[in-house]
Parts: sequence; C-alpha cells; structure tokens
Amino acid sequence: MTSVLAPTVARGVIVRRPVGEALVSALDLDRGLVSTLRSLRERYGDDPLPLDHLGRSAALVLNPEDVRTLLRGTPDPFSPGGAEKRGALSHFQPHGALISRGGPRALRREANEEALALGRAVHPDADAIAGHAEEEARTLVAALRGARGAGSELDWSRFSQSFDALARRVVFGAFAAEDRRTTGLLKTLRSRANWSYLAPVSERTRRTFLDRVRENVDRAATDSLAARLGRPGSEEHPEDQVAHWLFAFDAAAVATYRALALLTCAGPAADAARDEGLTETGNDLPLLRATLRESVRLWPTTLVVIRESTRETTWREGTFPEGTAFLMMSSYFHRDSARTPYADTFDPEIWRDGRAERDPGILPFGYGPAGCPGRDLVPLTVSLFLRSLIRNGPPRRADDGPPLRYRGLPASLDHFALRFSYPDVSMKNETGGIAP
Repeated sequence: MTSVLAPTVARGVIVRRPVGEALVSALDLDRGLVSTLRSLRERYGDDPLPLDHLGRSAALVLNPEDVRTLLRGTPDPFSPGGAEKRGALSHFQPHGALISRGGPRALRREANEEALALGRAVHPDADAIAGHAEEEARTLVAALRGARGAGSELDWSRFSQSFDALARRVVFGAFAAEDRRTTGLLKTLRSRANWSYLAPVSERTRRTFLDRVRENVDRAATDSLAARLGRPGSEEHPEDQVAHWLFAFDAAAVATYRALALLTCAGPAADAARDEGLTETGNDLPLLRATLRESVRLWPTTLVVIRESTRETTWREGTFPEGTAFLMMSSYFHRDSARTPYADTFDPEIWRDGRAERDPGILPFGYGPAGCPGRDLVPLTVSLFLRSLIRNGPPRRADDGPPLRYRGLPASLDHFALRFSYPDVSMKNETGGIAP
C-alpha cells in the first residue's frame, strides 16, 4: 500500500509540493508504480485488490473494465464524494457538486454542465475566452522580453501567475485579472485540504474566501462563466461551484505548462499542433485541445480517482462491503505499455480517431455521470492560450532537463523544473495582431 500511494502523498493531493514532485521524478516513482500494479494484477488477477487503508475498507482497481463499471455506476452505487474527498473539498467548497448528495447534487451538477457547456467543443463565450487568452499571453511575453538576464526566462512561478489571472478573467470577467487575494486565500485553504479531514477547517479563512467569490459572482461580466450560474443565496450555491472551477484551473495550469513542453518536441505531432496554432484564426483548435489532453494522459493531474460504494457490491469472485473506497491510479491505466501501444508516445490523434474514448482506463477528465463538467471548456481555454503563446514566439526549452521526444516520454515530468525562453522579436505585425 505504501509503495502505491507514496508518489501521491509525496506530491500533495490538493496542492503540489515542489520537493515531492522533484523526488518522484528523480526516483522514477511513476514508472515504478506502473510496474508494481502490473505485477499485482498478474499475481492476484483482475478483481479489485483489498487493502487495509487507515482502518477502513479499500480496494485497488487493476482492470480497466472495472474503471468503466465504477465511473458509469456513479453516483449509485459508487459515490464520487467519499470520506477523504469530502474532508478535503469541504475546506473551501462545502456545497460543491462533487461532494453533494441527492437532490442538491443533481441541481448543482446540472448548473455546472450548463455553465461550462459540457458536450460543446467550442463554448458559447469562446470569443471572450480567446480575448482573455490573447491579452494574458501578450502581457506575459512582453514582461519576459522587457526583463534582463535570468528574469527573462519563463518559469513555473511566472507562468502560474498569468494562468491564474486568465482563470479569473474567464470565470468572472476582465475586472478580476488583478484579484490575487481570492487566489491566495484559495491556495491557503487548499494547503489545509491536503490533510483532508485530519486538519480542522479554518472557518474564518473559508468564510472570507467565499464572501469574496460571492462579490465577484454578483458583478460577473455577462460573457463570463459565473454569469451563467444562479445568484449567491440560491440552492445552487454558485460560490462553491466557482470555488471548484478555480481549484480545477490550477491543475489545468500544470497540464498547460507541460503541454508547452510537448510542443517543443521534434516530430510530426508537435509540428502539426504548432502549425495549427500559427495558421488557424478561429476558436476551434482540435490539435491543440488534443495536446492538452495528451499532457493530462501522459502526466495525470488527478493522481488517484476514488469511488466509494454506497452498498455492498459483488465483483467476479469477491464481495466488498458498503463504504469501500475503490482506488484507480491514473498513471497505471494511462502508461502501461504492456496494455497500451501509445502509452509513452505523444499522439494527439488518439483523441481524434476514437482510440482514447474506446479505452475505459483512459480518464484524464473522467467520464460518466460524475466526469469533469469542464472537460470541453478547459481544453478550449488552454488551446486558445497555447495558440497565443506560440504566436508570440514560439517558446524554447531553457532548463537543464533532457529534450522531450515524442516517443519514449518520461513517466514523470516535474513542472516546477521546466523553464522556457522567447526569442527577441517584435510582438506585433503591421496590423496590430500577434506576430506569427
């Protein structure tokens, strides 16, 4: 059990720890996790493997078909809001859809799906999102080119500041771009959430954070995501749904930064995605969306997906009691080369030809009734931001890590260690657009 969960615990479940990410990469723990789980399946068979986890019933999922059973069987008999998840998310979104139950859950889930336009590759407010993406990319690259020496390199700290501003713009409107206080409060609460129910909720900090979110929802721009929700005080609890969006955008920032690294690869996939960014003027960027999805498949931001049984369940040869936590380790299903021929390859086409969707173990954004309602909105937003970053450069790797090749990709990629540089060229062409 320790060897399986060690990479997750070291990194931090809710907020990533730089030391933990560096350790996992240095020791190649993700590769070891895949090997360990493959061996467990060969030894014990396909049934979920019972575990002793903090004195409660738990089971490790080893068969991708069981992933399908669990995700499609949500929320009954497999709840997405188990004890650990409720303990963690309650620190900053006690009425979030993911940890709600019954009628409130259905109402809040529907509100999320409608606001985020689940099922639509291009969101109704895509033009506004594209404008926000271009503005933040222009501001970021201008700041880098205006700096001197080491400060001219794009590192994770500077990138995440820009992506946080982009997220606030998309969620609330342009006025929120400078609202770093809201993001700071959320990060404080998320640090406590790393300990789930073992750490007491900071009622005062949570109240301050949610009050600020309510204020922003009240003044949200008409073409923002928050404007598509109900008003504060309603049963939807829009402030809690928005809190989850801001939390999820942090994982999207990590995936985007790694996607930027993928775009520096030599090979046909990266060439085609870069070309799309340089030539396509509309908001539909399928290759760049697929690049983001590949980033999350190759290096999952949700390290373990959990479903908790609401009643006794029977599998092939075993029975598990009510309240069992079923653990699905994303890296194992995404990167097992013995099962998946493209496991270690940057291959955006798997998201266009149906191979990824046909594989029940591929779950970068989840699927089924509790799959991420932003699984279309996030790739759209990221693709527009990546396009703007490409047109301002394109960026080049500037860190000491080995270059990424589209085949044989590492099992871990420490985003804290990545750095990029931009060539010193004019940002604008004669018409005022972003220079290709």
